[in-house]
Amino acid sequence: MDAPAPTAPAPRKASLVERFLFLRALNAAIGRTPIWMLIWAVTTVLALAVSYSQFGWYEQALDHRYEPGSMVYTLGALPEAPDRVDPAFRTDHSAELDLLGGATSRQGAVAALLMMLFGVFCAGGWLQIILERTEGHSLRRFFYGGSCYFWRFTRVMVMSLLVLSLWGWLLHELPWERLVLEGWLGVEAFDHERLETLDSEWGAWLVGAVQAALMAVAFGLTLTWADYSRTRIALHDTRSALGAGLWTLATMLRHPVQTLRPMLALMLVEGAVIAAASLLSGGIEARLADDPALVRWVALPALGGVVMMWRVVTRGARYHAAAVVSRAVVRPLSRPDPWKQSVGGPGGPRYPIAGATDDYEVAL
Repeated sequence: MDAPAPTAPAPRKASLVERFLFLRALNAAIGRTPIWMLIWAVTTVLALAVSYSQFGWYEQALDHRYEPGSMVYTLGALPEAPDRVDPAFRTDHSAELDLLGGATSRQGAVAALLMMLFGVFCAGGWLQIILERTEGHSLRRFFYGGSCYFWRFTRVMVMSLLVLSLWGWLLHELPWERLVLEGWLGVEAFDHERLETLDSEWGAWLVGAVQAALMAVAFGLTLTWADYSRTRIALHDTRSALGAGLWTLATMLRHPVQTLRPMLALMLVEGAVIAAASLLSGGIEARLADDPALVRWVALPALGGVVMMWRVVTRGARYHAAAVVSRAVVRPLSRPDPWKQSVGGPGGPRYPIAGATDDYEVAL
C-alpha cells in the first residue's frame, strides 16, 4: 500500500514587525544597544558642556545671597504662577546676563557644529554595521565605518546645507515676496512682514501657516534625500557625493512611495513620542508652582534624556530603512557588490573575495 504523499508545510504568517519596514528598522536599531547608547552619551556630554557655564554662573550669583528656594520662579516665570516673579534679579544682573547669553550662544554654535560632524560620523558607523550584517564587535565596526565615510558624508552634509539655504531663499525671500505676496495676494512691499493689507486676520495666519508647512516639507525631503545619498555611497562604495545625490534624486522621483513611506512612518512615530513627552513635561511644570519637589526637578531632565535617546534610535532606524529600500530599488553597479562576499578581521577593513581563481587565501 502506497504511503500518503507528504503535505507541504503551511506558510508561516508574517508577524507585524516583518510586514512593516519601519517596525523592522526600529527593531534593528534598538537591537544595537551599544551603538545608540554611545551616541546618546556623546550627545548628552556636549549638551551638558554648554549648560555648565549657565549653571556655574547662576550658582555663583545665588550662593549665600538669597534664601534657598526663593528664586525658583524669579529666574524664569511659569505661566501658572506669574505673580511670583520678581524682576529685581534680572535688573541687577542685566549686564552680566547679556555677557552670559553671548558666551552661551557662541558655545552653542560650536557645539552645534560638533554635533553635525558627529552626526556625519555616526551615519558612516550605522551604515557600516547595517550593510555588513556582522555580529559582534559592533563598536569597532562603527568606528571604522565612521572614519571610512567621514569625508564623503561631510560633502553630502555641505550639499544638504546648500539645498536648505536654497529652500529658505525660495520660501522666505524674493521669490515668495514677488510671486506669492505681491503677484498673487496683492500685498504691498512695505507690508510683507505684517500682511496688513489682507482682508482678514485669518487670511494672514493662513499665509504664514502655509509658508511654514512648505518649509517643513522641504526640510524633511532634503534630510531624506541626504540619508538616501549617504546610503547609496556606502552601498556602492563610490566617492562622488554630487553623483550620488543626483542619482538619489532620480531614484526618489521614480519611486516616491517606496522611498518616502518608511521615512514618514518613522517621523510620525518619533513625533508621537516627542508630543507625549511634551504633554507630560507640561504637566510636571504645572505642578511645580504648588509643589517644587526634588523629584519633579529631576523628572524634567530625565524625560529630556529619554526623548533624546529615542531620537538616536529612530535616526539609526532611518538608515536601516534607507539601506533596505536602496537595495530594492537602486540598480547594482557593473562591478561586483562589495558587500556580498568579504573577509577581514574583527574591527578592521573588509576585503572582497574574488572567487576560486583568486591567488590569495585567508590564513587563520
